Amino acid sequence: MFGFKIMREKADLVTTTKRIRGFTEANALYAADHNGKYVPVYAFNEDGQGAVQWHYNRVYLEALIGDKEDLGNAEPFEGIDGLPEQVLDPVVIRAKKKYWSRISASFGYNRENLTGGGWGQANAAASRSVLSVVHPSETCAFITATDWQAKQSGSVLWESAPMEGKTDDGKVAYRHKGKAVVAYYDGHVGLCSIDNMKEINRNGGINHVFWGGPLRSTQRPRR
Repeated sequence: MFGFKIMREKADLVTTTKRIRGFTEANALYAADHNGKYVPVYAFNEDGQGAVQWHYNRVYLEALIGDKEDLGNAEPFEGIDGLPEQVLDPVVIRAKKKYWSRISASFGYNRENLTGGGWGQANAAASRSVLSVVHPSETCAFITATDWQAKQSGSVLWESAPMEGKTDDGKVAYRHKGKAVVAYYDGHVGLCSIDNMKEINRNGGINHVFWGGPLRSTQRPRR
């Protein structure tokens, strides 16, 4: 039984690594078709209404899944629960906690240090561009989380509340043997422990290059 647990943990990590890498690949495709701008974390229309979060952006989801039919006719905020499970974290799928079938219970998009994204402002779109990511091999794009937007303020909440289920606090999820799986903007995937994250917080916090800021430290999450 113990051997089976180890094998499943390894398989979960391999699967999640492959799936989160797919998110960065889809983001690169999106940027290529949108003048070098990655999918916005959220965007508003010309009236400052109808916020569309990245995981409900149909153009991005089509790049991720590769099949429009899998998206059905769901509109933003209808949940889009029909997404194929092969884009989700297998640990979350097995847990079957709150909103487990949504991307936002498996992976979060780095929402720190963005440009042009005033909440509720007309035509506001909080996003990054290819040119704005100065250190793509060190800046987090996507990370295992329990919220659609991964925040520095939620970077170590897992330590006191290591629970699955969709949240609204930007919580990073260290669900893979005590580590979060991180997809960086250059496309590579690495692991980040809570100790790694605490080091990042001590060396710049929200202004650290990990979150898209200008500050760097000597210790980085391992690949």
